[in-house]
Amino acid sequence: MRPHPLCIFAIFAVFAGAAQAAPVCPAPRPMSFQVEKKITRDVSGFTEGLEVHEGALYESTGALGGGTRLMRIAPDGHVTVLKDSGEEFFGEGLTFLGGQLFQLSWEDHKVFVYDLSAKLQRVMRNPRQGWGLTNDGRYLIFGDGGTRLFFAEPATFAIKGAITVRRGKDAVDNINELEYVGGKIYANIWMTRSIVRIDARSGCIEAEAAMDSLWAQMTPDERDYIGRDPDFVLNGIAYDPDRKLFTVTGKEWPFVFTGRFADGR
Repeated sequence: MRPHPLCIFAIFAVFAGAAQAAPVCPAPRPMSFQVEKKITRDVSGFTEGLEVHEGALYESTGALGGGTRLMRIAPDGHVTVLKDSGEEFFGEGLTFLGGQLFQLSWEDHKVFVYDLSAKLQRVMRNPRQGWGLTNDGRYLIFGDGGTRLFFAEPATFAIKGAITVRRGKDAVDNINELEYVGGKIYANIWMTRSIVRIDARSGCIEAEAAMDSLWAQMTPDERDYIGRDPDFVLNGIAYDPDRKLFTVTGKEWPFVFTGRFADGR
């Protein structure tokens, strides 16, 4: 198969980076999120991964609260638990590629591969921690909570390249949940209200959104509930290419929001 051009660049960057320092990234442009709909869900979860596949919203949760689960969230907010792994491992990011569902574990160094009915097919080894996960149609793209995003073969999880996420000249860590859209990677920065848009070739953060618009859509009781636990942070980004809509949420949030990102405040 002909290599994906973005990944050729990433592979080159790994080996060439030591010989030549990367240029300073331009300052990120402001970006806003325009909420179009708020959907209340009937089962919450400690959201680690969020993905739209064939028009349906899927979620991977961590082993807190209700435990590690794979769930499908209907447009009316009804949640179907597809697989419940309890405390067996701490679930992290998920993505669909090649008719399969991939789910990372956090510290167990495992990548679980399921069919579309969430039946386990195989398990691969991840040499790093597992945080966010997405794909560019050829490679799995994942993070480990550090400053780099890695490109891995879906058949073996062999790492083929990496980019360093940078704001200006500074590397940025705590890159969490990921979503690849048209050569860009949207990412949560853990423990913040920010979502950034990263150029998948250079690693530069080219735009950044303060997601306070979500809190403005919550009732006082909802804001109070989320504010009670420091772990109930913004996390979860999914994109529906048919409707060109993003869905975003947070850990244990009892709702999700759909809307659009736009450059400018």
